[in-house]
Amino acid sequence: MTDEEWVHLQEYGECIGWFELEPNHPNAGDAEIGYRLFPDYWGRGLATEGARELVRYAFDELKARRCVAITMAVNIPSRRVMDRIGLEYIRTFHEEFEDPLPGTEQGEVEYALTREEWLLRCA
Repeated sequence: MTDEEWVHLQEYGECIGWFELEPNHPNAGDAEIGYRLFPDYWGRGLATEGARELVRYAFDELKARRCVAITMAVNIPSRRVMDRIGLEYIRTFHEEFEDPLPGTEQGEVEYALTREEWLLRCA
């Protein structure tokens, strides 16, 4: 793995999935967050906790201008995580994939939070 960090539950040392922070987003000053947990760990608040820490790190340590996250429009649980960590819906867009997953026809969604918005919420 290059940009990904596998995440282990500290208590048991079990691998639960990964979290990713990409500070070299095509839009200068943006940092893109990503996460994927194995199904056994869904619904425990772990994605929210990890994604929230990525946002904090992007703004506090990397001094990012904006945090963005993208998922399939049909991925409601991931969209809820984005809402919980303070990102707001920006747009729906469509991409073409060689081997599309079911639901791809409904598009991808982008969520974002600016540094200024984040600082106001933390005050």
